[in-house]
Amino acid sequence: MKEIKLGMIGCGHVSDRYFAQVAKLEGVRIAATCAKRLENAERKAAAYGVPRWYDDYGVMMDSEELDAVIVTTPHSVHTEPVLAALERGLHVLNEKPMATSFEDCCRMVALAEKKGAIFMSLPFNLSPTFLAASEFVQEQYIGKITGAESQLSLPGPWRDNWYYNKSIAHGGAVLDCLVYPVSRLVSLLGPAVGVMAEVNTLIPNRIVGGGKRVKSDVDDNVTLIVQFAGGQHAVVRTLWGTSFKQNNTLIYGRCGTIAMNDSGYPLVIHSPTQALPDAEQVTWRGLTECYVPHGKIASFPNEDVMSHFVRCLRTGTQPVQSGRQQLHVHEIMFGAYRSAEIGQRYTLTTTFVPWDKLDQDIFDTRSDFI
Repeated sequence: MKEIKLGMIGCGHVSDRYFAQVAKLEGVRIAATCAKRLENAERKAAAYGVPRWYDDYGVMMDSEELDAVIVTTPHSVHTEPVLAALERGLHVLNEKPMATSFEDCCRMVALAEKKGAIFMSLPFNLSPTFLAASEFVQEQYIGKITGAESQLSLPGPWRDNWYYNKSIAHGGAVLDCLVYPVSRLVSLLGPAVGVMAEVNTLIPNRIVGGGKRVKSDVDDNVTLIVQFAGGQHAVVRTLWGTSFKQNNTLIYGRCGTIAMNDSGYPLVIHSPTQALPDAEQVTWRGLTECYVPHGKIASFPNEDVMSHFVRCLRTGTQPVQSGRQQLHVHEIMFGAYRSAEIGQRYTLTTTFVPWDKLDQDIFDTRSDFI
């Protein structure tokens, strides 16, 4: 088995999870680290036994015989290292968000396709719970789809290094958190056609980690109405102002509901018309005709981000969540900014071929009595 050599660009705390995941993989190693400050790259290299470190990603790419790079820099510093890697024919795993402008996202995807490079842009949704949920997005379980909700809300980032500074972050909750519920939504339901949004700064004066007081000028209060071709609406929400974290997704059908990570359950199917075999019956939101499909969840492999990326490298295949799919996710996000600015619906221009092709009849609520 050929050894896969990776370069790490960005040596903050986010990079730690990738070092940890790589350490569990056979025939994969991180050959070099790179950070804006050389001492940070050296410190991270020492912590994980990496032999070389750099403060210039171009020099690192030209000096090391790498197969791919992992980009974990702050949001606004994703574009240039990703493009530099792709230009050199290297494969790329890029942290979310893809970039801080839609134009840069388009450049990344177009260049990856031109170079035939594997381009994996996060978020990564394919957990066993998510994969199990996707199995129930069928008319036999929930009837025709009528709508959805998805959100990631939390008190707000505890760090004050750049998250609350618009001149550095180029965005707040939309780029940092909204990307997750939007990605889950389109991964389950496929491409949308339009978005309307309200986006503002609700809490300009914040208390963060250690009781420090900071001024914030980034968006922290975001609500979207995402519309699908069948006329269904999905309400997508992120708020940096709650007292607890809420990270759930609900798909509503005429005859049932799919709920992920809601009310203490990983996955609940509300199925009032039929009992689900091989599932635990529970009470969810006061409803008793609800089922947790533990066996279905356990039937899927628990593949992490690096395992999926390395599998793509070894097989020469694109990630299940393709570059085009994640480009659509990001157009929804940047379309939300535009919609809030002009006070009108933003019509989406991108689309993608869903990894899990739904029977499109599930969106047809108009041709018969339901």
